[in-house]
Amino acid sequence: MLLGLVAGLAAVELGLRLLEPHDLRALHELRPDRPWLYGMQPNAAVRVGGITYATNADGFRDRTYPRAKPPGTFRVVVLGDSITLGWGVALEESFPKRLEQRLGPSVQVLSLGVAGYNPYTEAQLFADVGVGYRPDLVLVEFCINDLNDPTLHFDASTMASLGALPEAAFPDPGGRRPAPGPAARLCRRLRTCALLADRLAPGPDAAALAAALATHDQPSAAELDWLAARYGEIARAAVAAGARFAVVVFPWKTQVDGRASDEVERRLAPLGAREGWATIDLLPAFRAVRAGPPLFIDLWHPSAAGHRVAADALAVALVARGLVPSSRLTYSVGTPPTQP
Repeated sequence: MLLGLVAGLAAVELGLRLLEPHDLRALHELRPDRPWLYGMQPNAAVRVGGITYATNADGFRDRTYPRAKPPGTFRVVVLGDSITLGWGVALEESFPKRLEQRLGPSVQVLSLGVAGYNPYTEAQLFADVGVGYRPDLVLVEFCINDLNDPTLHFDASTMASLGALPEAAFPDPGGRRPAPGPAARLCRRLRTCALLADRLAPGPDAAALAAALATHDQPSAAELDWLAARYGEIARAAVAAGARFAVVVFPWKTQVDGRASDEVERRLAPLGAREGWATIDLLPAFRAVRAGPPLFIDLWHPSAAGHRVAADALAVALVARGLVPSSRLTYSVGTPPTQP
């Protein structure tokens, strides 16, 4: 009976792994040997919701670029989470690829986005991997959930538990969730157990989940100091590599429709001015769109139309601020947006 039970559970586990995944976790792999904790498998692909997510030989959702930058090429590296990766849209519809189209053939825009990342993992990835691409400009995408407890995002993105995370990964170390024990970590590695746990989770876990996903519309001074420290690490590594650095602030759906304030943007701009980097706020460009397809898939992720708005506005801002050399912008639809 015991052997039959084990065999049955093994068959269920195998079936769950063979089914089409409902998220990107099938692409991810734990990397305890690297400071960025986890990433995506090289040369892998999954199809989720009708969208194919394929990685290149370096483990990023992008075309393959040589590490050696071609002569006469201006190279931009974009760091970020699932927004940069392009959750819910085709690769060529994601804002890094649209930005590359806008800036012309002499500009390469490399997307190093990984779902679930926050400024800590972005900083570690850039210092370890990103500098090897010899960028001229480094952009980091800010999303409001960058200020949330990373335990949920990191663990949910890997279908496992990463255990005790570094203190620097937490915007608010005092509010961090306790690290799960060995049994919980093993459960997250088994899809059968994880599925049952998700279905049978008691109420307090649901409340903790809601709290972990809540937007920090009014970030604390400690959270902003943490953000400045993590972005400062990226900025210093960029300067050491001969590149400039800028933060691109993405709005979320309830900001655009007026249900949430723009306090975060109003506080990030002087933070960047104080620390010495450019801050590009995309909220005005999103609010300027009065008609057309929806700009968001959910609370966080832009639709294809939203990525187009972001790329257009970002291209204008980068040229206007002298961060890229291109002065011949191209637009696939509509008229050039106003400068953010």
